[in-house]
Amino acid sequence: MKRFYLARSARERVLLLAFALVGLAWWAPMALGRWGALRRDLGSVRAEEEVQRIWFSRRADIEARATAAAGALDPAKTLDAAQAFAELNRLAAGLNAEIAAQRSERSEQFALHTVQVTVRRADLASLVRFYEQITARAPYLAVEQCSLSVDRSTPGVLSAVIRVYSIEALAPAG
Repeated sequence: MKRFYLARSARERVLLLAFALVGLAWWAPMALGRWGALRRDLGSVRAEEEVQRIWFSRRADIEARATAAAGALDPAKTLDAAQAFAELNRLAAGLNAEIAAQRSERSEQFALHTVQVTVRRADLASLVRFYEQITARAPYLAVEQCSLSVDRSTPGVLSAVIRVYSIEALAPAG
């Protein structure tokens, strides 16, 4: 490569050097961007690894607490998807509520059913009463997430989107 470069005239050497610098100027920002993304990804992987290490270090405590909580559950009080839907429908009586489709996640012993309840144009007292009725059924029925919005045209009227979950104890396979 050196012999090739030195065999060129001064004008060709300057042009080759200029092309090399333009190529480097074009390539360098992309390479630096990828390097920065790689460093950020590596940092997030290290942070996730630390979180996982903490969870694994507390494994025995978590398993003991989960076993104690599972032992405290009465399987007769747990709600399957249809029962959770019916119970929420009963609790939302009198509210302008829409109960959306359910999503279920299953493990060996439990199923977790999630339902979204959208309440439109309700007063705060009605929403609080609905919330208290749900929390009275805990841990079998509980609020996972709730967001409120104010109706700007009518003071004192709220709309709410409430994500509720229910726990179902599954019969052991066998």
